Amino acid sequence: MSAIRVLIADDHELVRMALRTLLEGEDDLEVVGEAADTESAVRTALTLRPDVLLLDLRMPGGGGVAVCSRVKESAPEVAVLVISSFDDDDEVFGVLEAGANGYLMKDTRAGRVADAVRSVAAGQAVFDAGIATRVVSGRSSGTDPNHLLAEPLSEREVEVLELMTRGLSNRDIGRELWISEPTVKTHVSHILRKLGRNDRTQAVVTALRMGIVGLEVPA
Repeated sequence: MSAIRVLIADDHELVRMALRTLLEGEDDLEVVGEAADTESAVRTALTLRPDVLLLDLRMPGGGGVAVCSRVKESAPEVAVLVISSFDDDDEVFGVLEAGANGYLMKDTRAGRVADAVRSVAAGQAVFDAGIATRVVSGRSSGTDPNHLLAEPLSEREVEVLELMTRGLSNRDIGRELWISEPTVKTHVSHILRKLGRNDRTQAVVTALRMGIVGLEVPA
């Protein structure tokens, strides 16, 4: 199996060095490049097409939200994992709306960063506990928020969505629910359509904010 290719974008050289050392200590992760500002981050990401862009939110030239938006527009297959010292609500929701696949704070434990890179590379959503609190804080009230949708999710689709919020892959969801992987893919497609989202991360964020599902945050 080929290594997961990672691009590190952060304006602090020491942070880039620390992240490179951390990730290159893992056999299945490979750092393919670095960037120190917005323009170089976008240019390098679109040139190298890494599996994961590890992105700081505040960099010279426009910031991480702009980087995420531009990269996702031209290369949606690149997973974006934000790792930042800042948790301002506007920036958090801005980068999630721009298509980020995960958000960690820089004080997270080292092993969690490597695991998060693997998770977003596999198409899963990853949130720091504090960020998860912000995501769910604005969710809608009501006895059954699912019915706020024009076409409510089925009971099985809600079950699949709950497992998506835990970061399970389609294969693992199938094992958990005793259904085939193609069936899981069909349910995920229906979930995205009903929530009006284009990818799993955005579907999870929307469902959390509406209160359709809850969130179990890893320690």
